[in-house]
Amino acid sequence: RIVRILRRLASAERQTILCTIHQPAALLFTEFDRLLLLVRGGHVVYHGDIGEDARTLTSYFERNGAPKCPPTANPAEYILDVAGTSHIDWPQVWRESKERQDVITEIDRVNTLKRRAGADRAEPGADRTYARSVAYQTRLVFARMLLMQWRNTEYQLTRIALQVICAVVVGLAYLRLGDGLTDMSNKMMALFFVAVLGILATNNVMPQYLRDRRVYARESSTNQYGWQAFGLSVVFAEWPFAVLANSLFVVILYWMVGLNPASDRVGYFYIVYIVFGFFSLSLGQMIASFSANEFIAALIAPIPGALLTLVAGATTPYPSMPKFFSSWLYWLSPHRYLLEGLIANDLHGARVHCNPDELYTFEPPANSTCRDYAGDWVKSAIGYIDNLDATSACKYCPYSVGDEFVSTFSWSYANRWRNFGILFAFIAFNIIFTIAMV
Repeated sequence: RIVRILRRLASAERQTILCTIHQPAALLFTEFDRLLLLVRGGHVVYHGDIGEDARTLTSYFERNGAPKCPPTANPAEYILDVAGTSHIDWPQVWRESKERQDVITEIDRVNTLKRRAGADRAEPGADRTYARSVAYQTRLVFARMLLMQWRNTEYQLTRIALQVICAVVVGLAYLRLGDGLTDMSNKMMALFFVAVLGILATNNVMPQYLRDRRVYARESSTNQYGWQAFGLSVVFAEWPFAVLANSLFVVILYWMVGLNPASDRVGYFYIVYIVFGFFSLSLGQMIASFSANEFIAALIAPIPGALLTLVAGATTPYPSMPKFFSSWLYWLSPHRYLLEGLIANDLHGARVHCNPDELYTFEPPANSTCRDYAGDWVKSAIGYIDNLDATSACKYCPYSVGDEFVSTFSWSYANRWRNFGILFAFIAFNIIFTIAMV
């Protein structure tokens, strides 16, 4: 069936089919037009037309001393027996034959026509390694990678399940937070876990990258396509499916936690989390690109993931961080820019209303109100006094707006788009490193 399909491609589509065959049946053998027969050592025994019912082929051997081919014999087996067991030096016979001279004449004719048409000058890259340009290779390989991703349902369902389950777990842990002091801290921790969960996407993509690289290693040995086409395709073919899974995460988590409902804040959270998903994938592919196998990649991945998350400034604010980490590693952590953007985006301009158990109590001097005693101070400080007209038990809340809380981490709402751009810089570095390591 395969040979008949190849026959139709050659006849109807005018495609050149090159096959290596081993003792085919007589019916299949006659489907081929021409034959190149080699013996041990790579010496040519015959190169030419097979002919109808293989008569052109068998007559060549019969004319040069081989026994006559029986009418019921398989021509393929006949020529193998003659070339392998006969005392005749068939390579020498071929070198002295008219058929060989005809082949050389035909090759010279084709080369002459090519030169006359100016093909040699028109194709200065005719001796290039690959038949097509990098752009053409990339387009085809990328389309194939997308199809492979689509067909790999187990991998895609795992990607979606990770995002959905993690969104539900974090959402239930920080369900419908309000505007109190504790709620504000919990929102920050919920967003911190958003950064931590990127490690799962990193770990998930590494085995897939290594499987794709093994396919490329096999196919590149025959110069089907280059490393640039593979590198670009394997990176960007992940992105459309990551957008779908990450979108589900945002839809579930955002409303369960009760983050800022303003449309511009929702939009910023969405695009930043999508981009962070790209970063997590590119980090996993970068680690896998210099790892020998899945085991080595799994050992390496937790190190940068955990370290960069811990120095991001959420668990230990920048002013309290040891000098060794705050002087360089803090600034190299992509999670630091993610968290500053997400937390400042959510808390900017948000009013803080401390719950009764979150207020600090102090007593004003006798015969004075809280306003008389601390009114001027609270105007220049952060926070607010809940009962300015009281004459005892003044209630103080450390923050009046979310920006005051964010400033204690040396973060600012004004940096959110700068941080977005820096995330893209980290992604670009990962992609360039991954492609360079192919």
